[in-house]
Amino acid sequence: MPAPGRRARPAFVLALALGWATPAAAQVPAPPADKRVPMEPTAWPFTAIGRVNVVQGPAHRSHCTGTLVGPRHVLTAAHCLFDVRLDSWVKPHQIHFVAGQARDLNTGTAEVEAFRLAPGIDLRAAARPAHGSIAPAMIGRDWVILTLRQPLGVRPVPWRVLPNADLPGSRPGAVVALAGYAADRPFLPVIHRGCAARIDAPAAGLLSDLCESMSGESGAPVLLLDADGGAALVGIHTAVTGGTRVGSAYRSASGVGVAAGSFAGALDEMVRK
Repeated sequence: MPAPGRRARPAFVLALALGWATPAAAQVPAPPADKRVPMEPTAWPFTAIGRVNVVQGPAHRSHCTGTLVGPRHVLTAAHCLFDVRLDSWVKPHQIHFVAGQARDLNTGTAEVEAFRLAPGIDLRAAARPAHGSIAPAMIGRDWVILTLRQPLGVRPVPWRVLPNADLPGSRPGAVVALAGYAADRPFLPVIHRGCAARIDAPAAGLLSDLCESMSGESGAPVLLLDADGGAALVGIHTAVTGGTRVGSAYRSASGVGVAAGSFAGALDEMVRK
């Protein structure tokens, strides 16, 4: 889920049965020792990961994590762009991407001129089963591709479709990592290197991970890092499961998201055309 900015209203709280944090989840025991560590994003692919800043109004700001997947395209979670107060999507001019942010430094910034939502996604109150939840059919549609006003001089991260993969087990020598801008370190990325992910689980087009994460990391890339220095995005993390409440945020050692197979066709059309 997005990390709220100062005085921002909390974003949706999504049903635990669907793999999202809920107020009830705050009653579960705290997760084990945090395996996330802060990092300086000076090397690829981390130079291409950044903050997606969303301004809903003067006192309503939030951020998520996004990944540059093309010179002018950023992939993140769709729910980050939904304004619950207005029950509608924000406008492109309300979104700004900062790549490789490390405190007051970054590897590039750009305004957003347009975005492409997953086909059929509907997060309006009328489409949600209860206030603050999301319909099951929307989980695999929780992705959006942002088009930046100008290209960034940063090497993008490629995506890889790995149907039914159990990672890293099915890729000997590879390492799974989740990196993003969490609520507890909003201006410096954190990474859990050496976690695990299952593709097309619990259903086709979805992803489940055993990675430490926190609010603010919605949209963060689930990365497959090869021993030779290669990297690919195999999906995006969109919410924690079994979350423990920490202030206005949630933290967990497991999460759910969208597998690359769900958005690869749109990326092929927009980035590789």
